[in-house]
Amino acid sequence: MHGRVKVKTTEQQEKERKIERTAKLKAYRQAMSTILSRRDEGHKDATQLKATAQVLQSNPDITTLWNIRKEVLLDIFKSDESASEKDTILAKELELTQSCLMVNPKSYGAWYHRTWSLQQMVNPNWNKELALCDRYLKLDERNFHCWDYRKWVASQAKVSCQNELEFTMEKIGENFSNYSAWHYRSKLLPILYPGHSAQTIQEDKVHSELDLVQNAAFTDPEDSSAWFYHTWLLGKEEERVKIVFCALQSDTLTLSLTKPVQNSQIVLKLHGEAKESIWTGVDDRFDSLWVTRISRPSEGKIQVSLEDQEVTLSLEKDKEESLVKGDGWKSLTNRFVNPPNQKTKEVLKQALENCSQLLELEPDSKWTLYTKALILLALESQTNHQEVLSCLEKLKMLDTARANYYSDVKNRLESEYLIEREEWTLLGEKYSESNVAYHRQYILPAAFRNAL
Repeated sequence: MHGRVKVKTTEQQEKERKIERTAKLKAYRQAMSTILSRRDEGHKDATQLKATAQVLQSNPDITTLWNIRKEVLLDIFKSDESASEKDTILAKELELTQSCLMVNPKSYGAWYHRTWSLQQMVNPNWNKELALCDRYLKLDERNFHCWDYRKWVASQAKVSCQNELEFTMEKIGENFSNYSAWHYRSKLLPILYPGHSAQTIQEDKVHSELDLVQNAAFTDPEDSSAWFYHTWLLGKEEERVKIVFCALQSDTLTLSLTKPVQNSQIVLKLHGEAKESIWTGVDDRFDSLWVTRISRPSEGKIQVSLEDQEVTLSLEKDKEESLVKGDGWKSLTNRFVNPPNQKTKEVLKQALENCSQLLELEPDSKWTLYTKALILLALESQTNHQEVLSCLEKLKMLDTARANYYSDVKNRLESEYLIEREEWTLLGEKYSESNVAYHRQYILPAAFRNAL
């Protein structure tokens, strides 16, 4: 009918799209063929830069083309360009990457090429790069490519960790569901508020961060970003390598350690003299349980040392077995998760109460229940053991996709519970020595179990 716009049918539209895709594919293949042929011929010139730029602006994820550009640019720089000329050339690379990032803000190749270009510049403008990060994070505050790039730019621009921490708070305030902001915060806090060991923070700061993250978690209990950060805050300090025990049975010497080490780090002495020994483990490179054979003297002392630790076995005549405990020995007074001090305990009790209240409203919130289990564990692993296991059993029903993970955690916690209580008989009934998934280095050889 006259005066009415003709509407294309779906079939017509699909036909036109197919023709357009075919034309684009043909042009792409032709361009790539030309670029690669010229590369094989050794051409490193402006024509190659122009050709690669045209393709990258349509598809910035072709790593080969970014590498070809690097080859061309490095060849150009061999001609002793002045600093200003070099920066002018590289500024065009920055313009290209920015154009490509408008096509795909999460292009690995574009972000990496931008980083490389700035590294080649004599006088890069870091403030401009920080501003660019701000713009891209306003478009997508969870773009982890941009967050990683910002960390690097901030380090080059000498931005203080305190300013960056405030920036993460600004982004979290805009959107609690920001994994990257929470993660960046977990990297900055150990620098600004270092704890007793690596990647830990001061106790008072942990308390204030717990208050912050619980507000975020209560805003949206099903959002995992804040809960992940909460889990990090509750994480225990990483235990350094310690000797658990050293046991001698006839001519077999067993050394148990809290963490895997290389056998070359172990020093064995008989009567005060160093002896060469061949230590074997399940993994001959790194292991936490090492065994060696020695020519056993009838009396005297055997010393085994590792770094700044040493244990001594005193040999007695007519006694086949001998055992000595190290600082890594686990018991009710030295646990896998030791109870916190009173101040931290009060903070955790409040966090536990908050989780319990939220579970009354959202009984099927897996993140809240999992966090409750972690808090119970941090408060008193022995007293709360059964309640923690009950939480894990419920999580297996609520989160069936991760049921095996919760079974794995339960297995580990049951092992730790029995090891701390030195319940060797029960531990032996539950797991055979060859089937212990966790903490096999803490399982005493059978000959010593009744003696302790």
